[in-house]
Amino acid sequence: MSARRRVRLVAGVVGGAVAGLVLAGCSGGDGGPEGTPVVTSYADYPSYSTPQEIVDAADLIVRGTVVGSHVLEDRPEAATTGDPRLNPQAGLDDSDVDEVPGVVVTVSRVRIEQVIKGDAQVGDVVEVAQLGGLYDGVRYVEAETTTLERGADDYVLLLAAHGPGVPYDLLHPVQAMYTADGDDLETVGDDNPVAVDTVQDLDALADE
Repeated sequence: MSARRRVRLVAGVVGGAVAGLVLAGCSGGDGGPEGTPVVTSYADYPSYSTPQEIVDAADLIVRGTVVGSHVLEDRPEAATTGDPRLNPQAGLDDSDVDEVPGVVVTVSRVRIEQVIKGDAQVGDVVEVAQLGGLYDGVRYVEAETTTLERGADDYVLLLAAHGPGVPYDLLHPVQAMYTADGDDLETVGDDNPVAVDTVQDLDALADE
């Protein structure tokens, strides 16, 4: 299957940083056990032009480790009224609401070791949602996303908040995520024009 379809995320677990999502069909691949089908998506994220810009945009910047995760299908609440130019679900009959596609999301629990910016405490555990995961025997992969891993190195994350009871999400899957070794930071992707080199650099930007 090679057809693509665009999904606009209206609400739910992920929807603040992600404006739209293109699903690019199924294929066999190395997404898990042999024969596991893989669905690759391409999300539409805002990008940032300077380190100061992305730090200023973050509600929470923390260093932490992953202590657990779970995968779910996020089904946004579809609005049946409004302007279809702004909301593709506008004008649907009530009977059509259940046909709005869900989005597979991995929600990781991150124990905070250092707070660089925002309202949190060392030792708090926050939830961070990312697109993708293994769900009902299918591996869902977002092209730019590196999934947080339990037992891996420390992470430094620049996060957007969406209110009580809703997981945070990354401002950008590459620009807002680092692994940390001591004070040194390593970006998770090759193309990060706003990367900084150290935790101290981020700390200084957060104080601006």
